[in-house]
Amino acid sequence: MRYSYLYISLIFLSCALFAQEAKEGEMTLEKAIAIGLENNFRIKIDEKSIELAERNDSWARAGRAPSVDLRGYFNNFIAKDNNQASFLQGTYYNGSLGAAVDANWVVFAGGRVRIAKEQLGLATEQQRLNQKVGIHDLIRNVYQRYYDVLLQQERMLVLLENFELSKTELLYEQTRKEFGVSNAYNLLQFENSVLTDSTNIVNQKVIIDVSKRNLYNVLDIAEIRNYEFPEVLSTELEEVDAEKLKGILSEENYTLKSLGMIAELDVLNTRLEEASRKPTVGVNGSIGFAENGFKFFADNPNTGDPYKLLFSNQITGSLNASVSWNLYDGGVKRGNIENAKLQQEISQMNILEAKVELNNQLDILIANFENQKSQIKMIDDQLQISKRNIEMTEERFKAGVLSSLDFRNVQNQYLAIAFSKVNAIYNLILTKTEIDYLVGKFGDDE
Repeated sequence: MRYSYLYISLIFLSCALFAQEAKEGEMTLEKAIAIGLENNFRIKIDEKSIELAERNDSWARAGRAPSVDLRGYFNNFIAKDNNQASFLQGTYYNGSLGAAVDANWVVFAGGRVRIAKEQLGLATEQQRLNQKVGIHDLIRNVYQRYYDVLLQQERMLVLLENFELSKTELLYEQTRKEFGVSNAYNLLQFENSVLTDSTNIVNQKVIIDVSKRNLYNVLDIAEIRNYEFPEVLSTELEEVDAEKLKGILSEENYTLKSLGMIAELDVLNTRLEEASRKPTVGVNGSIGFAENGFKFFADNPNTGDPYKLLFSNQITGSLNASVSWNLYDGGVKRGNIENAKLQQEISQMNILEAKVELNNQLDILIANFENQKSQIKMIDDQLQISKRNIEMTEERFKAGVLSSLDFRNVQNQYLAIAFSKVNAIYNLILTKTEIDYLVGKFGDDE
């Protein structure tokens, strides 16, 4: 008797501590998504990648702008020439100090510059798409982890309800024993039921904590937080329009968008290979100024004086044009063009294959969704029957017709069905989430 009362007191204390945990505000699904979008490192990295791609998306990087270089030089040359046939015999120095500006400009490259600019623009769009895919994946993960927390909380409520029922029956059996109607064996069975239910509650609390930590990990929350999750696990048995969803899928699915962008790149690669067969016209020019110095290390035979250091300057300028056109390379360029066109065909077939696979996945998810809706309806009926069964069993137990073991079996049946309903609702939500994810409904406007 003392053991039973003591354990019940401990359970009350544990439940009170559970209810009085420090709270740091409420965590709703919208708030979880907002925190995830703010903290997620992949999204931040994608943002920097977009900025980098935008910086690279310029006509200068595509090759349209001319290049201008400034050159400076200081040359020194000294020689001793003993060649009898040379005009200068002996030791002499020649040096120059100057600067020049060189310019090069590809005037025509067969359209390669414009194609390169389109490639840079497409690279920017690809980075933006990568960020949207990251947001898409994050929201899906937040949905799954958030609803897992609600699932575990709903399971806790079922366990608490079951515990209250066991506790009530234990108190009733204790009263019966005090009046000599029951015995120690029956009382022991109910004490064991209370112990089992209380252990399940403690274990479930650990599961809830783990589920919350998994959510915080997705949200990149480093510290341990004690948010309160006020929402309940529920869903409306909505109807889904398969044809409408397939239409959305063909337009919004991120796998198809990624494959479409690859196909666009392949088209540009084909155009680039075709452009390589056209001539290239370039213009280059230069303008410079130099100061020269010359000294002959000998004496002037006429005056006997050493030769002086002689200075001179020079201004140079040039303007040139060149045309380059490969007339024959053994068929390499033609082969590259044919290969690029084959790659285009492969990309289109990849898109068609992906559409077939994605539509099949969508059909399977919709079929599962409809089946799960039917299961929920059946489980609801089972749950109502199980509740009536408990009430009838409790009456028959108090009348002495059934034993404590019979009552516990019916109680366990109710617990299993209640868990089945909670799990069925959770699975239905996950399936709807997978449908929305597949068709591309999760975006940066969530």
